[in-house]
Amino acid sequence: MPEVSIVVPIYNVADLLERCLSSIRNQSYSDFQVVMVNDGSTDESEEICKRFCKEDSRFRYIYQDNKGPDIARKNGTMSASGQFIMYVDADDYVSEEYLKHAVDAAKEYDADVVCSQIIRFDGKKQWNGSICHDEPQLIQNTGDAMKSYFVDEYLMGTYYAKLIKMEIMKGYPFVEDALIGEDITAALYMFRKADKIAIIPDRDYYYYWNPKSISHSGYTKRHRVSLDNYIKVRDEILAGKYADERIICGYFAEYEMAVATAMSRSWIYDKDTAAVLKQDIRKFWEYIKHNEKTALYMKLCMKIYLISPKLFMCMYRIVYLITGR
Repeated sequence: MPEVSIVVPIYNVADLLERCLSSIRNQSYSDFQVVMVNDGSTDESEEICKRFCKEDSRFRYIYQDNKGPDIARKNGTMSASGQFIMYVDADDYVSEEYLKHAVDAAKEYDADVVCSQIIRFDGKKQWNGSICHDEPQLIQNTGDAMKSYFVDEYLMGTYYAKLIKMEIMKGYPFVEDALIGEDITAALYMFRKADKIAIIPDRDYYYYWNPKSISHSGYTKRHRVSLDNYIKVRDEILAGKYADERIICGYFAEYEMAVATAMSRSWIYDKDTAAVLKQDIRKFWEYIKHNEKTALYMKLCMKIYLISPKLFMCMYRIVYLITGR
């Protein structure tokens, strides 16, 4: 039984997949397995996965019809057998010391979750993509974890760049059909379930920032699933009274607005979804407008949306056609 299982969800990334899988195979720490889950790719991803299986017995391959990244992660997790689990996106890659640094920290601090640091890259440049201390930090209660996430921003709302005890993720109710935000849900679940979280300063995870990713795409019904999920998780965090309500409401409102911008980009007006979003922002507007961490332009966008979702769509559409953002 391997000590670490690494799940790689894959969808039409053949041009980047080789780099990702090679970076995992070349780890200085060797006691791991890789579960590659092909989410219905139509490119050469399957051939690449099968070649890695032939060349290295630590690699396993699973195929599923296209159901989204969270179902791919779920199927990979259910098939994994390690004491710990990691998730690596197929368009990212990791340093040779990634596993070693994380496993060493888990053992040293008896941590349930170890959070590494990331470097973002877009094919042209690289930059630090996370905030961290120079020395490892240990978090030992949920309140401090929520403060570190919402206030200090030392914890990231991602699947990637984390080593997690397997029993935590085996019990996680993965979010089916969500198009955006499923990683935030998973991270907040981990942080609430963990007794100890270690944050290490090693920048070992290289995250590919792709402006054409699904988080920047047009509206689909799966955005509505995402909106409902944001509201559900936000209400759970509020009920726990883990952090300032203004910060929590402002944080989730920004992500909820991504549903409105997706409708604007594709020029699709889902009346029911627009109404739910408007009602939710209005309900927490007093908290949001007094949250110093919410940017002024974002508050302005929300205020316009409260006046009229269609007005917001028109204004955002103009900006999007001019700037592409």
